[in-house]
Amino acid sequence: MTTSSTHTDPYIILYGISWEQYEKILDALGECHLRHAYTEGTLEMRALLYGVSWEAYQQFLDAMGDHCPRHSYNGDTLEMMSPRKDHDWRKKLIGRMIELMTFELNIPIQSVGSTTLSGKHVEKGIQPDEAYYIANERLVRGKRDFDPDKDPPPDLTIEVDVTSSCVKRMPLFAQLGIPEVWRHDQQRLIFYRLTDDGDYEEIASSLAFPFLGSTDMNRFLDRWEATDEHSLLREFIDWVKQQPIPENGNTTNP
Repeated sequence: MTTSSTHTDPYIILYGISWEQYEKILDALGECHLRHAYTEGTLEMRALLYGVSWEAYQQFLDAMGDHCPRHSYNGDTLEMMSPRKDHDWRKKLIGRMIELMTFELNIPIQSVGSTTLSGKHVEKGIQPDEAYYIANERLVRGKRDFDPDKDPPPDLTIEVDVTSSCVKRMPLFAQLGIPEVWRHDQQRLIFYRLTDDGDYEEIASSLAFPFLGSTDMNRFLDRWEATDEHSLLREFIDWVKQQPIPENGNTTNP
């Protein structure tokens, strides 16, 4: 399944939707003024739906399976978004930097990508751009599915802003208990930590990787249009190797 939309168009187009999926989507969202058109595996529907219950949201996730579009759900409103090249380029490059760094430093992680994170206790759900278990990697090692009733939230999520969203995503991360968020606002990458008050505050250095500052990341990211990705990543890893890092590079796991 692929998706398509523009940020000025209130509709989203889902491709590769089987008739069975289409019927399940109607069953889940049919009471939410779901103006739509379906033909030959292509479903065009409103990207922003109001009055979506927790049960309807869960039915929608079940209907979409592994092909759910990027979305946010705040307990009433479901907003679906389509990826754009400038969005995916940024989030993928940041993700590659994290993954190469942790591989080079032998820091165990679990990369869970854009796994849908949800919590029944708060009736919220969201797909991050990228997500990682680091300090809690051992607790989820080998687990195939995310169980919000048993599993801790990921230690770090990546959020890349390209277009404005009607559903504010940072409060959703907070309510789901994500301890650290890296957010790129089209200008720079900002590190945030979750406070005891349930809000995010900007921090200079990462919780998961204390040797790494946001200014360090931005110094490399500022060059992503001036050089090829492999060259940028090699320079980044060469810089990482020069940092004072604990033995084995393991800064978060005991």
